[in-house]
Amino acid sequence: MGSDGDAADGRRRRVTGEKVFASDIRPVDMAAMGWPTDCGHALLLRSRHVDRVFTGVDFGRLPVELRPDVVVTAADLPQPPYSNRVSADNVQALLPTGEKADYLGQPVAIVVYDDFVRFRRAAQELREGAAPVVYGLAPATGVLPPTEEQLLAQDLEAWTQRSFTGTPRQAHYLLDATVPNGYSHWNRGRVTYDAAQSTFVRNGQPDTDAEHLFSAIAGDMTQPGALGAVTTTFTQQTDPGFLEPEAGLAWLDHSSGTLHLVLGTQSPHGDVPDIQTLLGRAAHPSVRAVRLWSKDCGGGFGGRDKSPFPYYLALAAVFAPGPVRLAYDRREQFQGGLKRHASGVRSWIRADPDGRIRAVRSFVVLHGGVEANLNGPVLGLAALHATGPYRVPQASVHAIVMERAIPAVGSMRGFGIPQVAFNLETALDRFAVRGLGMDPIDVRLANVVRAGADGSPGAPAPDTDLAGTPLRFHVGAAEVCAAARDHTLWRQRDEARDRVAARGDGTLYGVGFACCMEAYGTSQDSVYTAVQVTEDGQVVVWGQSVEMGQGSRAALERAAHDVLGVEAVARLGVVGPFERFAQRLKERGLHDQVKISLSHGASSASKTAFFHVHAVREACRALLRLRLLPTARTLLNEPALSDADLLAAWHDGAVRLPGRPEVPLAALAGELARTGGQTCVMAHGYFCNGWSQATFQVDGVSHEASVDALALVRSPDDDPVPLAPVGPLRAPTARGPGGDVVPRSLYAAAGHLIGVEIVPRHGAIRVVDAVTFLDAGDPLLPAALEGQVAGGLAMGISHTLHEELPPETGAGPYVNFDRYRLARYADITGIRRETVLVPLPSAGVLGPGSPSLRHKGIGEATMTSVAPAVANAVAHALGHGDDRCWPSRTPIRLADLPLPDDGRS
Repeated sequence: MGSDGDAADGRRRRVTGEKVFASDIRPVDMAAMGWPTDCGHALLLRSRHVDRVFTGVDFGRLPVELRPDVVVTAADLPQPPYSNRVSADNVQALLPTGEKADYLGQPVAIVVYDDFVRFRRAAQELREGAAPVVYGLAPATGVLPPTEEQLLAQDLEAWTQRSFTGTPRQAHYLLDATVPNGYSHWNRGRVTYDAAQSTFVRNGQPDTDAEHLFSAIAGDMTQPGALGAVTTTFTQQTDPGFLEPEAGLAWLDHSSGTLHLVLGTQSPHGDVPDIQTLLGRAAHPSVRAVRLWSKDCGGGFGGRDKSPFPYYLALAAVFAPGPVRLAYDRREQFQGGLKRHASGVRSWIRADPDGRIRAVRSFVVLHGGVEANLNGPVLGLAALHATGPYRVPQASVHAIVMERAIPAVGSMRGFGIPQVAFNLETALDRFAVRGLGMDPIDVRLANVVRAGADGSPGAPAPDTDLAGTPLRFHVGAAEVCAAARDHTLWRQRDEARDRVAARGDGTLYGVGFACCMEAYGTSQDSVYTAVQVTEDGQVVVWGQSVEMGQGSRAALERAAHDVLGVEAVARLGVVGPFERFAQRLKERGLHDQVKISLSHGASSASKTAFFHVHAVREACRALLRLRLLPTARTLLNEPALSDADLLAAWHDGAVRLPGRPEVPLAALAGELARTGGQTCVMAHGYFCNGWSQATFQVDGVSHEASVDALALVRSPDDDPVPLAPVGPLRAPTARGPGGDVVPRSLYAAAGHLIGVEIVPRHGAIRVVDAVTFLDAGDPLLPAALEGQVAGGLAMGISHTLHEELPPETGAGPYVNFDRYRLARYADITGIRRETVLVPLPSAGVLGPGSPSLRHKGIGEATMTSVAPAVANAVAHALGHGDDRCWPSRTPIRLADLPLPDDGRS
């Protein structure tokens, strides 16, 4: 386990018909758990209008044989016990009669059929016709509604002028590093813009410092003779394009009051409490507990994070007479699934003649749905990354998310960072070439941030991010830029452009570069895990992480193998055991005293390589020192053997001391089982600008751990008794220079060199060269990392050149995935592709004095810089003739470019 063959093994499981995804599971597969063997089939009816009153459902419009057996509407969800809410923003799960929909595609009813054949016939009728959903008359305005881009442009103009009268979600970063202890404010409820008072406020009072810095930077940008650039860009909404649509199976066991859910979810620890809230928690007469059986997602990248799908599966099960299956087809996933935020960004760059940036001013507008989902985190990350991986002495960044009546959006494909990177990286490229006459990568290298993780004597102080947080931990942005500058594709870009032009067929060729610095984790990352050794010596890892095709399972199995030396099996998406562990820790209160979060946290893809792997390794280390090595002394009958000797002799899952019999893991586990000893360790770790730490002592063995809680149990299903730490828990250095918890402290860098061909006679722009530069550290699974690189490139190309939602998405009966252009096989396979990994320093990611970690969360960064690199390559192909050579919107269209023969150049 843990080899590069794991990716192939995963594919083999799917191809050979093993039941991997939630869509594969039927009640008969759960019979051993006491489930009935039959199930009903559920379908959602959705609103296709936001300007017409929903007046009800009339199934008399369907043939008798196609009428459902169970119908659930808002009228069936009285308060109490139900909340009929799918978010804290009062968005209703099911739209009541007499109201207008909150957003296109909002469900109005759940219908259940007890017979699959009738369900299939009815589903065809309801999905395409939806005749039973009845509305009032449409308003006769005679005015066409504005397009999404027109709305974005209007909102961006208003936000730039600070003329909003409402209270949209906001995120602000105001940084002045030119003065001692430079002013730095960020939004965690601290700095907002109050339109009524026309000023920034902090804790309800006008913030004169923020307002003064805002005005000073704005004035500096408009001084006569200032060197700089103003750039406005727009990016479109995109769909995840799941290969595996959302699906699930649920059953309410009335005998126990347990609601069982089989789900492929990205948020297992969020789904359970959210469903309990929807159902009324303890007040519900039938549901006393919710149990989640987590299955692989089949792709996620944010598109399933906080998805409303589990709410509707749970409601269907509560009202159905037995087990019920809800499974989106591709059309319904396209209509009702989460999308990525569209964006409008306007930025100003001010620099000195030598190319050093003096200040950046940026306004960001994201279009979110009315269902808040992850609007806040996406907005916060977009704002934090608006200045990219660059040292900016003064910055004024202001972002809002407007909640529109569009299909729900989420954290999909990059958490808002690709949207701002498209603006900044094209702006910097254009400014370098046309404003300074310099090599664009040289300008980047003059400004790129440099971290302070090497700890060498006399090393300069680390730079800070936009929030003013010192970059103590490694980020390889400078190495990425340097490697790109020295690459043959960049150094010979002009010669390659001239060679293609000399062919005389009208084809243009250009090379562009873009860089990014992407935060991974959430800044307050609480991670649970368990490692168990069975009596036959098999190692089982229990994890919160979920498998979305990014290699979580193989990475955790590899982590356990590296410590214990034998093959491991990972069980992912675990909920119940860790909820019990968290409850026991909360009852002790020790974590509250030192402000270590016990929240279950996100189980997102970007947390596996750095956070979950670390916790697994720490659990394995504890299992070795506190249980396996003492048992080895017993079996060898040598109580004086030191841990150092035993650890040095631990190879391939056995103690192998010269002149002594080998003691394999199975013998150790068998002896522990025989004597009633624990063979499983549960662990909790917390990262916030560093790892929590603690000392534990068991049977005279003192163990230093880079986690803050351990429990020894026989099985993760046991009720854990946490070990008492020796001395206080050691919380990480969570707070930054201003005394506030830092927004982010872990960053990975990435960049792309992209070569494009523009072929006017074919009406095409195509990527032909792609070099991906990654600050990923030492790959845990090289094959999985290369898969992420290829996937990120494909997603980036799709976003940049192809993807565009039909305007009636969420409403039109015939809007399907066939009307959504993605990058195809032919668009990808012809690319000359290369991956360059930049090296980590010897001290690893965290530097001296910290746990040695040599890998980062990198998945999202593989796509972030693709779009601006393509845009910059287009500008190079067009000869940098004027500012219009740099595309300002995605998808990039040939018609928007000043081609040499169109009379505009």
